[in-house]
Amino acid sequence: MEKEIDLTKIKYYPDRFYICLDGFDTENLTTFITDLNIGQQQAIFIHEYYHYLTNITTFPGIRQFHLNFCDRFRTLTILTHKEKLHAYPINTNKLPNLKDDIEYWNSVTEMINEDDIDYKLVEETVNSQNRSFEILDINEVIKPMSVPGSPVKGDRKLIEIEIGGLISIHKFYLTYGAIDEFLSSAIDEYLFENDLSDIDPRKLSQRPFYPYRFFDALLLHYGIQRPTAFEKILIAYFALNSFNPAVKMIEILQKLKVEADYALFQENPENYLLSHFKDTPQYNEVLNATDSFANELFGQNRIHISQAIKYYYDKFYAAQKFKEKDFFYFIRPFFIPETNTVGGKQRFLLAFARILNQFSPPVILKDKVFRYVDKLTTFGESTMLIIAIYEIFESLKTEKIAKRPAYYKGKYNFPDNDPESDNFEKFKEPPLTNVFQLALNELSLYGVYLEELKRQKGNL
Repeated sequence: MEKEIDLTKIKYYPDRFYICLDGFDTENLTTFITDLNIGQQQAIFIHEYYHYLTNITTFPGIRQFHLNFCDRFRTLTILTHKEKLHAYPINTNKLPNLKDDIEYWNSVTEMINEDDIDYKLVEETVNSQNRSFEILDINEVIKPMSVPGSPVKGDRKLIEIEIGGLISIHKFYLTYGAIDEFLSSAIDEYLFENDLSDIDPRKLSQRPFYPYRFFDALLLHYGIQRPTAFEKILIAYFALNSFNPAVKMIEILQKLKVEADYALFQENPENYLLSHFKDTPQYNEVLNATDSFANELFGQNRIHISQAIKYYYDKFYAAQKFKEKDFFYFIRPFFIPETNTVGGKQRFLLAFARILNQFSPPVILKDKVFRYVDKLTTFGESTMLIIAIYEIFESLKTEKIAKRPAYYKGKYNFPDNDPESDNFEKFKEPPLTNVFQLALNELSLYGVYLEELKRQKGNL
């Protein structure tokens, strides 16, 4: 019998491209491909792997990376160029010539947060008497948007859900992050229902109401009772692969509440969704912008981060090409009939293995150490550099000189295992071999810190 796994330690980190799998036997995560047995650990790995696929294969996922990483990288280097150390901390910066840049940073951060799971809602729901809430009404709202320092303006469509049963929260937005969780949890159900996994179904029913079981209530709100796990996977996947997942999901559910439409959907869900809801592809612009940014960095001799972005750009690009030929490519294994038979199970696992081989799993964090499944490319090194830069983003919000935030420092070590990598007083002249310091250098900060170090020593 497999030991109990602490599910609170299992998580995929969007844009950082890594999964935390403490308590797992990471050497045997993919043996199910040959031995045809998906155990508890493998089932949870597949759940997190689909978060990764959603991150790198959907338009919202690619856009999120471009906004959250590329745009903030550019903004931070602009801040450094204009004011060096005086640009930081970002949260308290009041310099007039940085106003638009700081506002843009904050607007991007706000937009990314709005796309995530509402963690305040998670907390209040878990602490409520019934540990759930009821859906009262669902509305589409328009939120005006503008880009600081630019005449460009626009609107953002959001789905607002009015609820009852909680003390202080009475409405929230349906988000990309929550729908992403719906897809992965529907996959959990599918694996168990089709005898592909031995994960205890009681674990699924014990998950928090939001964001997991909430979607059953959402479906029921539109009169869709007892949908199969396969139907849930299709609805979530289709919504996630649209321009606006929340709006698309509600469009689908509003149509499916008509019994005749739901019957047509059940008869041939693939054709039904493609004929009624398919969007014009939107990814070219954001793909081109990401590629252009990587080229811009290369021209500035920031070759390491340019290579890292190019690595993920190639993943983004390949995913879109697969979907152009087969929109449902990344969930095609779930279309295989009779997966509860030996032959069906084998066909399912081989189809899934094909995706796994084409899109290497993300970096895995276990016991504070990062492990790479794909050791034949620069994948691991690229991901580590991206993670380090995210830590610098986080630190410079509240610090003048970037350090590894205590939360991350306690969570993991970088591959160089140097606890002094962020100790500004011990910085030396390049060449650099430490990931955190290399990230500082790519952001034009390392030289600024060396200058500050010389200035401080000169004042002694």
